[in-house]
Amino acid sequence: MRIGIIIIALVGAALMGLSGIFDNEAMYGLIHADAQGYYGYLVAIFIEHSFNWEQVIHSYADVYFDGGGADFTVHSEIGSVNKYYVGTAVLMLPFFLLSCVAAVLFGFPVDGYSEPFHIGIMVGALFYIGVGMYFLSKYLENRGTDRTISLFVVVFLLFATGLFHYSISEPAMSHAYSFSLFCVFLFSVDAWFKTESRTSFITASIVFGLIVLVRPANGLVIFSVPFIAGGIVPLKDKLLSMDGIGKKLLLGVVVVFTVLSIQSLMYLAQVGKPLIWSYEGEGFNFLAPEVLNVLFSFKKGLFVYTPIAFLGTVGLIWMLLKRKTETIWLWLFLALSIYVISCWWNWYYGGSLGMRALIEYLPFFALGLAFLLQNSGQAMKAVVVTLCLFFVSINLVQSYQYQKFILHWDGMNQERFWTVFMKTDRKYDGIFYRQETVLQLPSEEEIQSRAVFESDLEEGTTWGNQGINTEKANSGRRSTLINAQSNYGSTLGVLVSEMGAIGERKLIITSMVWSSIAYPDLTIAYSYRNDSSDYGHEYVPLGHLITEEGQWLKVETIVPIKPAADTSDNWIVYPFTTGKADIYLDDIRYEVITLNPASEQP
Repeated sequence: MRIGIIIIALVGAALMGLSGIFDNEAMYGLIHADAQGYYGYLVAIFIEHSFNWEQVIHSYADVYFDGGGADFTVHSEIGSVNKYYVGTAVLMLPFFLLSCVAAVLFGFPVDGYSEPFHIGIMVGALFYIGVGMYFLSKYLENRGTDRTISLFVVVFLLFATGLFHYSISEPAMSHAYSFSLFCVFLFSVDAWFKTESRTSFITASIVFGLIVLVRPANGLVIFSVPFIAGGIVPLKDKLLSMDGIGKKLLLGVVVVFTVLSIQSLMYLAQVGKPLIWSYEGEGFNFLAPEVLNVLFSFKKGLFVYTPIAFLGTVGLIWMLLKRKTETIWLWLFLALSIYVISCWWNWYYGGSLGMRALIEYLPFFALGLAFLLQNSGQAMKAVVVTLCLFFVSINLVQSYQYQKFILHWDGMNQERFWTVFMKTDRKYDGIFYRQETVLQLPSEEEIQSRAVFESDLEEGTTWGNQGINTEKANSGRRSTLINAQSNYGSTLGVLVSEMGAIGERKLIITSMVWSSIAYPDLTIAYSYRNDSSDYGHEYVPLGHLITEEGQWLKVETIVPIKPAADTSDNWIVYPFTTGKADIYLDDIRYEVITLNPASEQP
């Protein structure tokens, strides 16, 4: 029964993912942003056969990511390394290899990003979540929870939390894998204490090594061991009563470091050094924790976007009152973990649905929910089940909203949250993005020079004629069209010396845009060229700002611009798409501003 119910839940989630309901029209597929870094190891090793990360990124970004693939590398004088740890890629590997086979059999490109790879990565994430659900339900039963309740808890954990989003919408992120590892760790450590099984101990050691290899900060899970053992005194007594405990613990340390050595091998292969701090410029601020924001903020707060975790916390409070000796260690562990997570320099962890850094800690909140249900009367059980069903509906709606840009990726607040609460009408798409189209421009005092290049694309324009047509125009008779048949439009080419003073530059892009769909794959691409090379490629996404199909809309943004190698090189700029929509651009304006040295950012 256990496996059957879990499989049904996973198949249901997969069908919802494949239905297209939760598709994100502004991006290609399921592997984007940070996930490209986790996944990048597989592409580098098995497809590119090289750790030349610029090649790895742009070989596929130009085709699949609107020309704007994420740069997940850290650059230094000894070379470039992947910012992210390799653990997620290790766990993805079997499904990546199966996707390679499927791509060959069904005639898809074996490039790591064609359709079989997207399906494979979703199946992989769901598989690991299923493994986690299985072992978590068994662990709950081992603690005295009724089987029906344990299965109820793990199924609703999938559909009422961010696990759902990170299984079908962003399955290449690390959280589904970390969740699974946490669940197996709980079960295997508990099994070791109860049976002294060598297999359970080795499993726990391997899993702990993988936990750290996926996300090093998650190594804090080791502090949950006193709770799993029943308290610090029972832990001490059990360890002292085991034969050869010193040798066993030493074996565990060897196993853990053997697993972690995979990361050192990756660093050696990339830059020839076994140890590197790849999160250069990022870190923890232990004197300024954001605990209240992590838990309660309308920006990303755990209890706001995952209210079932609050219900689990109520159960943990009850558990503390009933089983203080063991549960106090669970509370101390969770307090330490939340404190450390809240001290990260970016406490909300960038673009995400809810507090993604706590998804792997959901098994511990599941303990509270299971305890609440196990010890409640029938009336209270009915209330808790009803609340859980309501929380499922909230989570599914918010997953939909996030994919349709109704929820802002990092700009939510209390007013915005309640403005769109449970709203799914497409008129709300991009509502808060539209409000942010006013540019935050440097002041005149900060600007050293400016160079403006603009065209209405009418007769006599000095820009290229690629895509010029007379079917639609915002002004005059002509515009430039980009689509699947012609994916780049009218091109500007100027000498770098014409871009103004040398220094830190920013590019202000302004254009009128007409699109046949609401979220076109639209970017502005630029590069530098000379007689021997074409370099410095950059892609500025604009599609996420288009929210009303079939109307001319003004699109504008400001971005930093990469430096050129020589003022005699040419700067080439053009609109670009990888999508199927017809996109017309007219009245295009590129303004390059150079900041005064005193205004340059460190």
